[in-house]
Amino acid sequence: MVNYQLMKARLCRLIIPIVLFSLGAGAADISISASVDRDAIALDEVLTYTVTIEGTRDFPDVPPPTSDGFVIISGPSQSSSIQIVNGAVSASKTIQWRLAPTRTGRQTIEPVEIKYRRKRYRTPAITVSVGDSRKQSSTPPATSSQGARSAPRASSKAVIQDGVFLRAEVPKTTIYKGEELTVSFNLYFQNVRNYAPQKMPDAKGFWTEAFPEKRNPTISTTVVDGVTYKKATLRRLALFPTTTGDLIIDPMEISCEVPVRRQRRRSVFDDFFDDPFFNDPFFGSTKTVHVRSEPVTIHVKELPAAGCPSDFSGAVGNFVIESQIDTLQTVQNQALTLRYTISGSGNINAIRLPSLNLPATVEVFEPKVDRKVNNQGKSIRGTVTFEYVLIPRSSGTLRIPALSFSYFDPAGARYRKVTASGYRVDVRAATVTDTGSRSGFNKEEISLLGSDIRFIMRDNPRWQPIGSSVFSRPWFWIFNLLALVVAGGSLAVRRWMDQMARDSLFARRRRALSRAQQTLKQAQEAFEQNEIGQLAGLLERAVAGFVADRLGLPSGGLGPQDVTQALQRARADAELVTTVGNFLRQLEEERFLPGQLNPESASEKLQQAREILSKLTKAI
Repeated sequence: MVNYQLMKARLCRLIIPIVLFSLGAGAADISISASVDRDAIALDEVLTYTVTIEGTRDFPDVPPPTSDGFVIISGPSQSSSIQIVNGAVSASKTIQWRLAPTRTGRQTIEPVEIKYRRKRYRTPAITVSVGDSRKQSSTPPATSSQGARSAPRASSKAVIQDGVFLRAEVPKTTIYKGEELTVSFNLYFQNVRNYAPQKMPDAKGFWTEAFPEKRNPTISTTVVDGVTYKKATLRRLALFPTTTGDLIIDPMEISCEVPVRRQRRRSVFDDFFDDPFFNDPFFGSTKTVHVRSEPVTIHVKELPAAGCPSDFSGAVGNFVIESQIDTLQTVQNQALTLRYTISGSGNINAIRLPSLNLPATVEVFEPKVDRKVNNQGKSIRGTVTFEYVLIPRSSGTLRIPALSFSYFDPAGARYRKVTASGYRVDVRAATVTDTGSRSGFNKEEISLLGSDIRFIMRDNPRWQPIGSSVFSRPWFWIFNLLALVVAGGSLAVRRWMDQMARDSLFARRRRALSRAQQTLKQAQEAFEQNEIGQLAGLLERAVAGFVADRLGLPSGGLGPQDVTQALQRARADAELVTTVGNFLRQLEEERFLPGQLNPESASEKLQQAREILSKLTKAI
């Protein structure tokens, strides 16, 4: 028989993830971070302020930093780079300014805010201490980024080779026996093409649970000792010490492919070839660099003896316990099932349940234990289920007492106790019928209940006509057609978004009209506010910028002659080319000889600009 409700539910579960994946695949976020090379300088010194954008190759414009205590003396200087790690391509852009302080004291550099794909991103403010003398000690550089956290403790001073080093980082170095310790093996690099593990870390004296590894690890930007590095987490482990004392986490070793910059004699072309574009891995050879993390020593303390409960079995973490019984009314010599479930965070494999305190008239079988470990989050979580089969051998009231489970909470440094509910089961005396059909079970027979007995469905079945098929139902074909339409549309949207992010010329053409209309809107606002002096520049930027975006020309420095020549090469109508040229020349005269526009002529210019843009939209 065909269950149509089940079929509909399965189709929905198939369609919805396809739509969400297709729409979300192109909506990657970017990250922006800001840093300074020093957070303490003298009044007669300068500092370098750096903004780094990652996650896209269609980089948005970045405004300069603002501060009441600093002035910009040079910049921006910009560089872009492409990193390829295990086949995954990531691009980044770095913009730098040199700032000079204007007064002493703690000065704040205001956040930098950018807009990208209708979302706004900003960096937190950075505070710099400005002193009177050059004799200040330089402190480690300040860094800020969206969602920045305090750095975990590293093993020790890492050995840097060709701008690459590996660190084993832990949140703390003193823990209790059985307490979870997360260790992250982070690769810091400036330009790495590929990497391969050579020796995985070992941790004697620890029970180890590994977190899932990403084939292409997420790359972020951080500043270490005043130097900007890329950071990728290669491996994360959850360690549970099984003994006390000083335990050592052994190093991890990897090999990296590092691009080698060409060595050549200095020449007049060095300034050109020193551009970061030519430092890309595609333009040079590579060499293999072997790096290893430093060993990490962890001091493991014994659990406190004070306050230790008598039923404590060694569980460390944070847990809760629940109980469940399949029935509260049964018959003498009939089996019933009692379950205890312990869930929480900690070493799930170390959980043991205390012995049950049941009357001697109840036969208890060895429990079936089911452990499920979840390593998908920031810590190890999971559940343990203990399933008991009980057979009451006498009638009356069977009292199952509440069961307590004790564990040690390392966060509070104390023992805690949780309790599962108890039950009262009414056991009816067996009749002759019950005795003939149910009595005589032994432990071997009861243990086979899970595999030999199948429950009978008690619900009323939903009958369908013989010969009916899901393929004869109209909703089946409607669902399939709708799924194809939605999937096709989603893939088309995804391809369009990918092309917008990959092809800058395509993106400029697509956004040309919206940018021009936005500029016209600014011109209209200037006209309404009687700021006619700005009108000519805005109209010229709207028309010339539209032509530049549509034809792939440089966005700045275009004169009327450049625009008309570009339109002629694009085979635009000769009359339209003349109109555009004359309009831009009139605007150029107004820019350099202000005072020619009055409110009436300004309104005409606005209308003329709209008409020209409308014609250009159809022509190019």
